Amino acid sequence: MIEIAAANGTANRRQKYVSKPTAEAAFGPVFLGGVPTSAELHADAGSVSGFTGCLRELQINSREICLVSETVRGRNIHSCGTSSCRRQPCRDGATCISDAVRRPCTCPLPRQTSLHQTDTCQCNPCARGATCVPRPWAEVACLCPHGRQGLLCSDDISVTRPRFSGRDEFGYTSYMAYSPIRSMQHFYEFRLKLMFSSDASALKDSLVLFSGQKGQGVDGDDFLALGVRNGRIVHKYNLGSGVATIVSERLNQRMKIHTVRFGRHLRRGWLKVDAQRNKTGVSPGRLSGLNTFSQLFVGGYSNRGPEQLPAGSRFTDGFRGCIFDVQFRTAPYGRFRAPGDPEGRPASSRSVGQCGVSPCVLLRCHNGGTCVDSGSSVYCRCVSGWKGALCSETASFCDNGHAPPPSCVRNATCVPLPDGYRCQCPLGTSGQLCQQVLSISDAGFNASRSSWMSFPPVSMRHRTHLQLQFQTVSPEGIIFYTAQSPSAQAGDFISVVLSDGFVQLRYNLGDGTIVLQSRNRVDQTGRTWHLVQAGREGNRGYLVLDNQVVKHNSSGGMTTLDVATDIYVGGVSSLTTICPDAVAKQQVGFSGGVREVVVNGRELELTEGGVLGGADVGDWDGTACGYKVCRNGGLCHPDGPASFRCDCPPSWTGTRCEQPVRCVGNLCRHGAVCVPHDTAMTYSCVCAFGWHGPYCSQQASMTTARFVGNSYLKYRDSKYNSRNLTYTQVSFNLSTSSEDGLILWAGPADSDDGDYLALGLQYGRLKIAINLGAKVALPVVSQNTALCCERWNYISIIQNRTLIQAFVNGQRVLFEDVDPFECYVAVNHRGVYYFGGFELGRDVSTVTGGLFTAGLVGSIKDILLYQDAETLPFLPTYEGFNVYPGED
Repeated sequence: MIEIAAANGTANRRQKYVSKPTAEAAFGPVFLGGVPTSAELHADAGSVSGFTGCLRELQINSREICLVSETVRGRNIHSCGTSSCRRQPCRDGATCISDAVRRPCTCPLPRQTSLHQTDTCQCNPCARGATCVPRPWAEVACLCPHGRQGLLCSDDISVTRPRFSGRDEFGYTSYMAYSPIRSMQHFYEFRLKLMFSSDASALKDSLVLFSGQKGQGVDGDDFLALGVRNGRIVHKYNLGSGVATIVSERLNQRMKIHTVRFGRHLRRGWLKVDAQRNKTGVSPGRLSGLNTFSQLFVGGYSNRGPEQLPAGSRFTDGFRGCIFDVQFRTAPYGRFRAPGDPEGRPASSRSVGQCGVSPCVLLRCHNGGTCVDSGSSVYCRCVSGWKGALCSETASFCDNGHAPPPSCVRNATCVPLPDGYRCQCPLGTSGQLCQQVLSISDAGFNASRSSWMSFPPVSMRHRTHLQLQFQTVSPEGIIFYTAQSPSAQAGDFISVVLSDGFVQLRYNLGDGTIVLQSRNRVDQTGRTWHLVQAGREGNRGYLVLDNQVVKHNSSGGMTTLDVATDIYVGGVSSLTTICPDAVAKQQVGFSGGVREVVVNGRELELTEGGVLGGADVGDWDGTACGYKVCRNGGLCHPDGPASFRCDCPPSWTGTRCEQPVRCVGNLCRHGAVCVPHDTAMTYSCVCAFGWHGPYCSQQASMTTARFVGNSYLKYRDSKYNSRNLTYTQVSFNLSTSSEDGLILWAGPADSDDGDYLALGLQYGRLKIAINLGAKVALPVVSQNTALCCERWNYISIIQNRTLIQAFVNGQRVLFEDVDPFECYVAVNHRGVYYFGGFELGRDVSTVTGGLFTAGLVGSIKDILLYQDAETLPFLPTYEGFNVYPGED
């Protein structure tokens, strides 16, 4: 049988009956999106084209596959879920393109050469494959390839007489490279013409022509080179046993064009310059063959420095002037021909212009800037106080290259101001230069300094419950914000903002923005702490400000909130990334103090150590005392600028009133938790699983687990990866003395959107809830059988695709199809089973979304998963608390 379903539709199924069982096949690798070669395809697969789009949430059989960490090979794959623009990588007005593969930043005009990164060439404005070189003031220079010239190498140029500019200020020489000449082993002869620039350094030490390599295995440093040194032409070659050098007479500098002819036959070489006598020389040693594999370089070399050339061939500079009519032959009576392709074009080139033509005639540098001519490459060198491609922009104190550099310390960010700059301090620092260490107890935000905090996302797809406390000194501001994407077109979002002194809850589930506004304005003097409770169940929202309730009820529309950005408190990292509908008026950060933020039962730690990111957040009252510095009703007193003292209630002690007085010197052992009694000066020990006794000192061996209401047992199924998750069966014996409580939760219970299968008691009757991945199905309750009175009953729960069945002592008491359309059919519980409750500090009602309100009071034994042959033994390695041996 095979089947397929798409877009929540009914499954299309085909089946074929066979006369006898067929062995299962062993499959090879799984490919997504395409296959590398047709050889990977089965012969019957037919023609398969590659897929264009996004894939996520892959599950094969009972196992979810991570599309990144479990991949073994692939190519040309880009991220769909997380935009490269999420962290706002671009600067200075550059535009971020989220689907760009290599360079996400597009530079604005006219600042085409402005740099927007620490690595200034990451936003590369250079055209046609030009070499991008960083310059001071966060600018670039574009070193143009063959046939291109101009500021961005965007202009065409016809090069018939190449002009070279030597080594530039960045260490690169202009050059032309031709394909290797393979037949120069025994003979070569070159002829060419030279015109030197008027630069005094042109005749000092420059390379004209080179071919060879530096130490290629047994072939040594074979090379041939022609250069200029101290006004003389130099012909050098090495056949593997030493360097031969032939030097001309001093050049006649009154001649405009010089003619050079040089060559070699076996060990003997020659050099003829202008009308000078022919000079000859012989290479040392007995070797007579030249073995070169490199390209033929004219005017310079592709490497940044001469150190990559073989010893003996190095000239400190590239040629300055024009080199033209270059021809060669490789036989004594052969025909001279030009290097390169049939049209004489080089394989590569850099900063080579046309003789007699300067690109500076087409470029005007402003405000006293100087045009720098580097062959076909050109740029402006600005005077102090100016920057930009044309020296048309005022330099900022925060720009790279400013002298002196900004004085911000501790990784602070320099923010330019009209008359200077300020330092935006990372969390945990303060001061004008962020030079002071700061401890935050109550977070203080300042909209004028764009302060904010961010926290990792919290699952809030089906429900969102917020609680926060704040004081404010401004009628406007963003207190809380998270969205589907960090852009103005954010998609789904939820925010808590101030508008004209009113508190607003604003959220969009995909079909319009819902706004709830408080009845009263808040105090704007910064002296009153306000309590806000806000949230939504589906599309029904509520807002409570200081016990004043506002509700929004809706029976239609979308019901899920899909958010993926960080959670922002007090502002955001960039106001341009906020959806305009998330605020009522202008997009502005919050000014005031925030001392509590709780999201779906998870409290955010509003300190410098508990956040994901942030900037310019101070301590609201300037003291080490804060909302929860002293716990359990203790009173905090500042004790100097960075310390505090707690006055504890009589029943608590410790530096933060965190320890019960009755538990001082307690005798609880093996990781047990001491719990003081309310009415007597005694305590109890809550034992870790596997221990019992008054002080948890006795190791427990149990076949029956007894739960007391605040207990839990957590089991991880080692066979999870081999389970068929479209079919789940859990059976056990149960004895209970309570009418309500959680018995079983199959699933990690770490979000309200995860799959689970849950079983509990409601008024003594079995209650089952399930989430297969699409939406939470309504819980079902058996009406026929009541469980009570500490009697043992054998319970079996069976999930078969979307069918749920429950049996008590062999009799079926519940049968329900939770989704006849079978949109989702598997419970991806990850092999995690909770019995009786959850970890200490995790409220059952909060974790289950109100499905169950309390933990189990009763006993469980004989747990059987699926149709395993043996029941689960209660091993000491299991995780749990407050579970004791029960009566069989």
